[in-house]
Amino acid sequence: MRIAVIHYSALPVIGGVEIVVDAHARLLADDGHTVMLICEQGGMEGGGTELHRIAPRCGAITAASRASELRPLLSEADLVIMHNVVTMHFDMALTEALWALTGELPQVRFIAWTHDVAAANPDYEIPQEHPWGLLRKAHPRWEYVAVSDRRVQEWASVCGKETSRCEVVPNGVDAAAVLGLTERVRRLADEHAWWTRDLILLHPTRLLRRKNVELGLAVTEALIAEGLNAAYIVTAPPDAQNPASAEYARELDDERRARGLQDNVFFLSGAPLSLDDVRGLYQLADALFFPSRQEGFGLPMLEAALHRLPAFCADIEPLRSLPGALPFSLDLPACAIARYIIRQMAGWPANHPRRAVLRDFTWPAIYRKKLAPLLARRNTPPHP
Repeated sequence: MRIAVIHYSALPVIGGVEIVVDAHARLLADDGHTVMLICEQGGMEGGGTELHRIAPRCGAITAASRASELRPLLSEADLVIMHNVVTMHFDMALTEALWALTGELPQVRFIAWTHDVAAANPDYEIPQEHPWGLLRKAHPRWEYVAVSDRRVQEWASVCGKETSRCEVVPNGVDAAAVLGLTERVRRLADEHAWWTRDLILLHPTRLLRRKNVELGLAVTEALIAEGLNAAYIVTAPPDAQNPASAEYARELDDERRARGLQDNVFFLSGAPLSLDDVRGLYQLADALFFPSRQEGFGLPMLEAALHRLPAFCADIEPLRSLPGALPFSLDLPACAIARYIIRQMAGWPANHPRRAVLRDFTWPAIYRKKLAPLLARRNTPPHP
């Protein structure tokens, strides 16, 4: 489709709505739609988005002049998404023009994306007379989307319509940016669907037999048997000083295939990871898994603590004495270790909200679950 996205301003002007508008525009463009970003201030070319600036608001701007600016753009659109500009009062000429143009363009679908409701906000004094009265009316042809149940309720209290006319599509986050992931780790997370895993175990280690990586494979298989979509990530840098490392790597890969864990166990043994890559893996992981049979110290245990990760480790010295250690006996079967991990993670305070955000509030998740189905609907008929 050809989609027009309208807001007062766009990045690099900083604001919550501007960030959401930018995310929406990128998601739409990435999905193959042609996006026209229409704004008064800001806006950047590129990224698959056409930028169209309208005149900055001033006393000389009228609804008629706004309509003249918008008419050639909106007449080419299949869909117009209006972010806040029909429920806020910052450019009433723009609001009034959009009401008028909707009547001229019956073939175009309009969605009023509601971040704020001026008429329900006691911080604003909104006059009753025209055109401000438009802020209290629901247009019969517009579909209304709000960013929260609270905004749905506010809009319903203002316009007097049933809340069923306004559905919720929440805002989201760019998880990779928030977590500070490198482009390499972001690509790996996208490629292997790490965002939506139930549990990610990180094992920073060279492939040496004393590191006991085969136990990680067995525990991953047991976690899957318990119903979890688990991932076990092993940094696996090559050990140039130890030729036996290559043989061990081949054995582990054979075992991974034999257990059918190609989609759950990942050896990052290609180009060496940078320190920033490793930091990103800690940020992405839910827990450290460190099952070594022997260690001189165990530096990843300290790194995990600084990243606020639980550290599941072999019950050996010096690991068990390091901060944050959650030791388990190497004599336990893999299924028992898996259940121990599940119990501990169930009680880990940050785990559930973190997983909820990654599952439901990243932009790809919101697009897949909310935006794409909304776009797939046909133009809605006028409401009676």
